[in-house]
Amino acid sequence: MKLLFPLFILSFLFACSEETEKKTTVEEPIVIETLDQKIAHHIEASLQIPATEQYTFETFSAQLNTDDSLDMIITVNLLDRAMEKALKSNNLATRVESGYLGRYNFLFFYDGATQKISTEIPVPSSAMAKLNVQFKHIRSEAYYDVLVSYKLENASFTRFFTIINRLPKEIFEMMNYDGLGDIESEAYFVKYDDGSYSLAKDILIYKGKLEQIKFNDPKRIYDYEPNIEETDVLERKWFFNDNDLKYYTMKD
Repeated sequence: MKLLFPLFILSFLFACSEETEKKTTVEEPIVIETLDQKIAHHIEASLQIPATEQYTFETFSAQLNTDDSLDMIITVNLLDRAMEKALKSNNLATRVESGYLGRYNFLFFYDGATQKISTEIPVPSSAMAKLNVQFKHIRSEAYYDVLVSYKLENASFTRFFTIINRLPKEIFEMMNYDGLGDIESEAYFVKYDDGSYSLAKDILIYKGKLEQIKFNDPKRIYDYEPNIEETDVLERKWFFNDNDLKYYTMKD
């Protein structure tokens, strides 16, 4: 009996200890990340944005490839970064005058089917103006292509992207206008026609007339969208080459 008693005590203590350990074990809660959080984390990691830096992003949804899922174009503006770098530079006045020109506007592609976000695509431009996104049926009526407009001081340009292998590929670029607010200016507008050499639509660039306007505040050129009067003067016609996925034009 003297030998059995200590064994009984040890067994009892071990059982109590095991039960106590089971009671104190707490399961970690499962954190579900929202889509906006996923996008923000991807942007911050890709562009090395610290917690102290302010930035903005916008999303634009459309069906951009042949699957049935809704996709997104994500635009990012790093104006605060541009202003901070300008303050630390030796040419602050020049950077302010150019609207903080540099690599401060970016776009990403979110594929709805795979739920993956692409690497960043820089769009060097004036950081004072955010990227403007529109969608157009160009290569197919089944899905959209992407038109991304940006500004360089008082000029505006548009880049055309199509989604190839779940990644944006630039296929064309055009000037919208130059000289907004100046005495001398130029402007253009686009029309589309049936494809000459492929199913993708031809792009017809016409000359336009930019409205004459003066700004009391020079910063207005970055958020103002001017009117362009249409003319019947065809500047150039572009056709799509399926072999290298780009637009070309005939020599004069």
